[in-house]
Amino acid sequence: MLRLLLLAFAFILTQAPALTQEPQRAEAGLATFDAVWSTINRKHFDRDFNGVDWRAVKKEMRPRAEAAETRDDLRVVIKEMLARLQQSHFLLIEKEALEDPDGTNTANRAGTAGFDFRWREGQAWVTYVEAGGPAALAGVRPGWIFDAIDEVKLDEMVKAFPTGNSLRESTRVHKELIQRIHGAVESKTKFTFLTDTIGTSLSLDLIRIKQSATVFELPGLPPFFLTIRSRRVEFEGLTLGVVHFSNWFEGIADQLDEALFSMRDCDAIIIDLRGNSGGAGAMARTVGGHFFNESVSLGTQVQRRREQEYTVVPRNFHDSKRVGVFLGPLAILADETTGSCSEIFAGGMQALGRARIFGERSAGAALPAMLTKLPNGDYLLHAIADFLTAHGESMEGDGVQPDQVVPLLREDLQLGKDAVLDAAASWVKTELAR
Repeated sequence: MLRLLLLAFAFILTQAPALTQEPQRAEAGLATFDAVWSTINRKHFDRDFNGVDWRAVKKEMRPRAEAAETRDDLRVVIKEMLARLQQSHFLLIEKEALEDPDGTNTANRAGTAGFDFRWREGQAWVTYVEAGGPAALAGVRPGWIFDAIDEVKLDEMVKAFPTGNSLRESTRVHKELIQRIHGAVESKTKFTFLTDTIGTSLSLDLIRIKQSATVFELPGLPPFFLTIRSRRVEFEGLTLGVVHFSNWFEGIADQLDEALFSMRDCDAIIIDLRGNSGGAGAMARTVGGHFFNESVSLGTQVQRRREQEYTVVPRNFHDSKRVGVFLGPLAILADETTGSCSEIFAGGMQALGRARIFGERSAGAALPAMLTKLPNGDYLLHAIADFLTAHGESMEGDGVQPDQVVPLLREDLQLGKDAVLDAAASWVKTELAR
């Protein structure tokens, strides 16, 4: 069973097909409710359930589950129960989101409009525009405000988003809205932007193109579209290897390894984890091996009855040749969209003194989790452990605190400036001058 899953599940699944209000037999509803409650009762890492009286919750909510007339009614009860824990990685995954006999669900997520954003001051600031994508070809630029979809204002849309989880608003809103940017290849959507400081509005009909991504599938989960970008950046006489990837899954593990091996001759490496919502914990250990010449622990996974070290093993060989590890400066870029396994990696490397973190506080959703299939065909994602860094610190709720806070400013975006990357590059120069 996959033990470390990612924060983004909750938001991928909000795009599930509309349900049919299928009748719910009382005994079937109770079996599913009881499976959720008992699974958490047995496997939650905290015997105090984050301060929640878990037995009282069952006594209060089980009659509502028994009275549920439809599958949707039951799901509302279960989701409310999970929200009582106020922790990440507790999620009901509806079976309709997973049923894809003809590939329709996968196809409906395969297209992109080619831009990203961050939620600030009640607005969606465009932060990235993919070269050659629909948004770029239509003239969209970083620093614009993504304002509406098909004439529905985002601020109105956001009011309807679920709030029953532990995520802060900027994280939660991004995870919900990013799904609206994706859709079926060749589907057309009207996106409205504010292009300047006085609020000039521009509506563009963007036709989505196929994502340049590796489709990665796991049982019980919708497909993931994995992306990776690596490049060399010249900065004041230095060569910096910069790599950004979407998730920690084996579908791009080889590409990520190749990128990091190719950067052995760089003056520094910068790993950009902005937008990386998590993945499989084992991959954090293997990536960490590029940066240590001896085995170390990134931290400890703490369950009720046992603990497991996240041990890093040096990656000294490539294509059967000894290449050594990279021991130069390492910077990690983070913000509120950096979650789960990304936080475990960043926080673990920071605590060991091996990396310096730049940007803004991460999501604070760093609980190792697993999937359990329920009697009604839905799946339960549930946290089974906490993760503690070498300093004994948990990142759940608080996130990874940057060594150097670099706030996102709209004026920087409008100037085409990546202030977080610039701050990391300046630190590298200072480090190498010592």
